[in-house]
This record gives sequence, structure tokens and C-alpha cells, in this order.
Amino acid sequence: MPVGQPQPVRNTATPTNVSYRVGRIAPCLSGRWLDFGCAEGGYVAALLRNGASTVVGVDVAEERIKEAIACKIPNACFQVFNGARLDIADDSFDGAFVNEVLEHVADEQESLREIHRVLKPGGHLIVMSPNRWFPIEGHGVSIGNLSFGPAPLIPWLPEPLTRNWMVARNYWPRQLVRHVRDARFTVLEVGFIWPVFERHPWLPERVILSYRKWINQLSNIPGLRRFGLSTLVIAIKPQRYQ
Repeated sequence: MPVGQPQPVRNTATPTNVSYRVGRIAPCLSGRWLDFGCAEGGYVAALLRNGASTVVGVDVAEERIKEAIACKIPNACFQVFNGARLDIADDSFDGAFVNEVLEHVADEQESLREIHRVLKPGGHLIVMSPNRWFPIEGHGVSIGNLSFGPAPLIPWLPEPLTRNWMVARNYWPRQLVRHVRDARFTVLEVGFIWPVFERHPWLPERVILSYRKWINQLSNIPGLRRFGLSTLVIAIKPQRYQ
């Protein structure tokens, strides 16, 4: 499916990845949250364990929503949506979790403004999306009849050259921040999410376990931190619309 069309996204809900990513945003979690692009609901239980009181998960893939419902997670509910308009009232949520989803939607601003609509004033927006400083394109690429991935160095090539090869978008951090600000959110923090080598264990297990112990420190080292797998943007819907 071409970049920019609504599509189900690859599920990143492996246990270590869930714990790491939700742990990074735990201080923001309270009240009612939206998991926008929830897939099979793999992050929902972690959001609840870390402070959310209830979670509504939405996804464009009906089969994934059926799987999420079958999990019978307490204080969670799930629904299919069309990728554009949520069947949810204005000012309904205290936070929205958009994890590796924005790069797949048909229109980033349409999606972010819809999330803005359903968030309460002061509600948190969490966006995690692929970082072009990370030198490997994890979604893969398609060049003619050849498809492969992960694809090294593709994110560092000029975007006009690679646009037609990409399965999903990726963003320089400033581009992701601009999308969030253009949707009338106030950005509080920009950080980076590092790979946990759970899906692609390229290193020896002992090295990976040692690396994971230092993963949060890597996120704070000036210069090096920008090479994380994904950019993390934490923002809020202003109390008064700007």
C-alpha cells in the first residue's frame, strides 16, 4: 500500500519494547486515554498499569480490533474507525498515545487535528515516529519488483529520491515537531526512543542485555541521543485555543 494511505501498522508490542516505551511516558499517564492505532491492544494494558484509568483503542484494521476485544482487558474498550473521523465526542480524553502510527496515516494534520478535537484542554499528546537520523529504515523499501528491509542508509538519502520506495514515512525531528505544532499543540519535550533489539537481535544476547541497562542514559547523551530509532514528542492541548 502506498505511503500516505490509511493502513494497519506493524505491531511493535513486544514485551521489552512495551515496557520501555510506556515507561518513558509514565509521568504523563492519568485519567482516560486514547490509543490511536492500537493494533491488537498490546500497549493498552501497560498504559493502564502505569497510570491511565481507562483506555479506548482505535484502529483501521477490523481483525486487529477483534483480537484486542478478545483479550478482555479490564477498563479498556476498542473500536474500528475509518482513519479520519473518530466516533467520539469533543474533549473526551486526558491523553492520546500515537505510537509508530503517524507515518502511516493518509494526512498527518487531519489525524492530529482529530486527536486535538477529542482531547481535553491540558490533555497530553504522545507521538513516537521514525527518526531520519537513525541510519536504517525499519519498514523496508520497494524498488521496482525488489522489496527488502530493514534497509540501511535509506533515511539519509534525499527524500525526493526515496519517496516512491518507502513503505512508510520517516521524519527529521524538526519535521515531526512542526506537524505537532501546526495542529495547535504546545510541545513540552522532544526526545528519542532507542531500539531494544527484541525483534532484530543483531548483537550477542549478553551485549544486548548490557545495552538495555544503559538505554535510558543513551537517550540523554548530547549529540548521540539524536540517532535514536524514533523521535518522541510530548505535547499538550492548550487550555485556551491558540
